[in-house]
Amino acid sequence: MSDAAEEFLDRVLAHEKDLSMEKFNYTSWKFENRPTSEGFGVLPGVDVDVAAMAQHILDVENYPGNVKYVDATEIVERRSPTDVTYVQRMNLPVIGKIQVQIHLADYGVREGWHIIAWDQDDAGTEALNKKQGARTAYNLGAWLLAEDAVGYALSSAPLKSDMNTLKYMAMTKGAEATVGEVLKQNIEGMLAWTDRS
Repeated sequence: MSDAAEEFLDRVLAHEKDLSMEKFNYTSWKFENRPTSEGFGVLPGVDVDVAAMAQHILDVENYPGNVKYVDATEIVERRSPTDVTYVQRMNLPVIGKIQVQIHLADYGVREGWHIIAWDQDDAGTEALNKKQGARTAYNLGAWLLAEDAVGYALSSAPLKSDMNTLKYMAMTKGAEATVGEVLKQNIEGMLAWTDRS
């Protein structure tokens, strides 16, 4: 795990105590001077096949058509079934096209959660052609899986130079207003994909 991913995960787990395990809820917090907050949501009271869900999260080749807003993925390097670097291209409402190169891996069990986390490959993301979409300035995230709960954490923002001011404001200020809904949608979407299979 990279230092950035490890430190992000430490922050996420430190905020776990802020969350009730009775219904979906989330928390968010500022980190450094970043334009977006980091968010962590948990959906408890669900029946989770942890192994099956982990397999779907790592099945990045099949994100298009199964994960909301993901238009395309391109494998850069798959080191194993549980360790992959890939390019993800999304098409978000209002914002438009966003792209990032990330390293996603299964980090096993920590503090009772099966954790799959990612961080941005900065050099790979910088090398992407911005004509195919705005690149992200940073992109960190984690899935936290248990037999009766799913957690999802995210910290992301676009590269300011890759989009106009209006879209940048929508992506950063708008993200603050919709963080809970975004976290919940991602959790419900991955659960639904797992259930379909």
